[in-house]
Amino acid sequence: MAWSYSYGYWNTVGGMEKSISSTKSTPEIMPSWIIFGRGALGNALKARIGDNGLQVSAREWLDNPTGFSSQTKALFLAIPDDAIIFSVKKIMKQNITIPIFHCSGVTPLSDISFYPNSGIWYPMQSFKSNSISWTDIPVFWETKNSFLKTVLEMFHKDLRIPNGLICTSQMRSKYHLGAVFANNFMNHQIGLIKEYCYINGIEVNFFNNMILKTIKNALEGKPFEIQTGPAYRGDKATIEKHLEMLPSDMRKIYKSISDNIAEIKLKENEL
Repeated sequence: MAWSYSYGYWNTVGGMEKSISSTKSTPEIMPSWIIFGRGALGNALKARIGDNGLQVSAREWLDNPTGFSSQTKALFLAIPDDAIIFSVKKIMKQNITIPIFHCSGVTPLSDISFYPNSGIWYPMQSFKSNSISWTDIPVFWETKNSFLKTVLEMFHKDLRIPNGLICTSQMRSKYHLGAVFANNFMNHQIGLIKEYCYINGIEVNFFNNMILKTIKNALEGKPFEIQTGPAYRGDKATIEKHLEMLPSDMRKIYKSISDNIAEIKLKENEL
């Protein structure tokens, strides 16, 4: 006589053993967080949170909001700045009341203060990367009350990262501007180096160690004091030769940065 086991109990019918599947259905586990947007940040959040986060397309979801349950704790707007106010207003029309946090570095909390449970969750990081170290990212919070702060604490627990830093909208915008210099402009400069090498048929890898060493020295010391180069020396002849070698778009950037280096050097000499 063969026995079979199904969901923890046995049953026999007409002298023959028969397995019976439990009629109890397992409750569907709904995600705690809704990630609004399918850009770099939205994708990174979804990858980090996994099944505990529902990632939705902003445009499609605004017309047909789904995925809400009693387990939903908050909605995060990982969308362009110019879409934030419009999106929050449209969400309000759906009679949705759960906490909403936008992820912008510059949009002030006052812009969405018409929504009662609104706050800001801003990670100061570029997410167009294959390798993201979440525990190293500074995250800035701005909330209206302690309840929203508690919601963000739960969110960080699911992200497995330390709690964020409380920051005003004005201070956060200053950090965001600093990030443009530290990330966007620096990345652009390295991109220009690679483009210059490609145009001139020279080996870009020869510059890698110089780039890394320059950044290391600048972070460890005082960048303006360790500055070198023709602009710092006032070597106008070399600067003119370089300008002649560059295409017009790079020529403008070279001249602008060289002029700024010379101006800072002049101010240092006046002190």
